[in-house]
Amino acid sequence: MMFSLDNRLALCAGFVRENSSLADIGTDHAYLPVWLALNHKIKSAVACDIRPLPLKNAQNNIDLYGVGDIVSTVLSDGLDKISPECADDIVIAGMGGELISKIISRTLWLRDENKRLILQPMTRADSLRLFLCQNGFKIINEKPCISLGKSYSVMSVAFDGIIRQCDDIFKYTGLLQFDDSIESKKYISVINSKLKKKLNAFEKDSYEFKNLLELTKKLDSLSKEDEP
Repeated sequence: MMFSLDNRLALCAGFVRENSSLADIGTDHAYLPVWLALNHKIKSAVACDIRPLPLKNAQNNIDLYGVGDIVSTVLSDGLDKISPECADDIVIAGMGGELISKIISRTLWLRDENKRLILQPMTRADSLRLFLCQNGFKIINEKPCISLGKSYSVMSVAFDGIIRQCDDIFKYTGLLQFDDSIESKKYISVINSKLKKKLNAFEKDSYEFKNLLELTKKLDSLSKEDEP
């Protein structure tokens, strides 16, 4: 018995290292760890959620697909109940960037260059990128996808202790600014549309207006599709 992941979770799965121990935070139905177990990509996984009902749904899927020898469930607020020995790769997907930042900030054992974070913020990716740069985490890779008509970005991240500058372009686009794919341009275009709506909140002669206007112009150039 097999199933397919949507584009968003498939992109997360693609960043998980072969034969790693996985922690899937906010697992919901445990689709990601179950799929990885069925495809022999991981040696073990803990599927974590803060709520009992989603965790029950996760356990039902683990039982349905017969991967209970590889995937277990843990009721946990973020990584609070997970020990560092349980996870080499940590997926935190399907929640806001600010919440992801809080989970990382209070989990000190993630400050280990051998750990790999796979992060998929649903909102406030800009806040997450800024947090990573200011706290010694490097975005190693970042890829976009379109799933169910919406644009998402998935980041592969590791701690190296280096504090990085994070300008506005990087904050809003990350490594996608260097990717000429249609998916990246779509992602940047969506972000830019939201920023343009904020222009109305400022006086046209204010520093904030001019700064934001300049940013949206730069993002316009990054999101412009190449001429055929």
